[in-house]
Formats: sequence, structure tokens, C-alpha cells
Amino acid sequence: MNAERKRLVQQTWEMVARDHDQTASVFYDRLFEIDAPARAMFAQTDMAAQRAKFVAMMSDIVAHLDLPATLIPSLSSLGHRHREYGVRQIDYDRVREALFGALAAGLGDTFTADVRDAWEEAYALTASVMMRGAERGT
Repeated sequence: MNAERKRLVQQTWEMVARDHDQTASVFYDRLFEIDAPARAMFAQTDMAAQRAKFVAMMSDIVAHLDLPATLIPSLSSLGHRHREYGVRQIDYDRVREALFGALAAGLGDTFTADVRDAWEEAYALTASVMMRGAERGT
């Protein structure tokens, strides 16, 4: 990612993370709307704690976009853990859609084509590293 796209992702995440529980709630509501069976993965989960984990994970990813030596091992491990939870490759597309829905809801008119493109690149990087981690088991 170039510096401008990283800046856009970091700046817009900071904006939506201010209302972190709302952002995470919109994310999970949208995810369960897209993929109703995914709700079963969270049937025994404290969703308030899960929303906090989601925001913390996203904040960590966004903060480390400039630090691949930190980001890649972390995402690879995250991908491995998600595989153990039953996450499949197709689920990454659904998560992307839910994330973009939450970003659009939180950013409103600020979710411009440039911002969307920056997030597309950041998400593609994140998902690809996580999927490789899931395949390798690391």
C-alpha cells in the first residue's frame, strides 16, 4: 500500500473506532444478515466482549499496516485460529462485505471511492495473509 492509502485507512478507522461498539454492532448485524448460519459460530459468545475483540483486532491491523514484520505473523496466526473456529475461505468475502457496510454506515459521505479503494487494498492484504496462515496452520 502506498502512504496515501495507508493514511486514508488509518484516518477513517480512527473516525469509526470512536464509536467502536456501534461500529462492531453494525459489522456483526450485517454479517449475520449476509450469512445467517454464521450466527451459530457465536451462539455461546459474549457479544459485548466479541465486539471489543473485533475493534481491538482491527485497530491493531490498521496500526501495523506500515510494519509487515509485525503484521504478517500476527495475521497468519489469526488466520490459523479462525480456521480452528470453522472459518472457510468464502467467509472472508462475507466479512469484507460486513466490514464495508460498517465503514459506510459509520463514515457516511466520507466513505468516498478513494477511501473504499484504500480499504479494498488493506482488506485484500489482510485476508490473503490470514488465508495463507490458515492453509499452513501457522
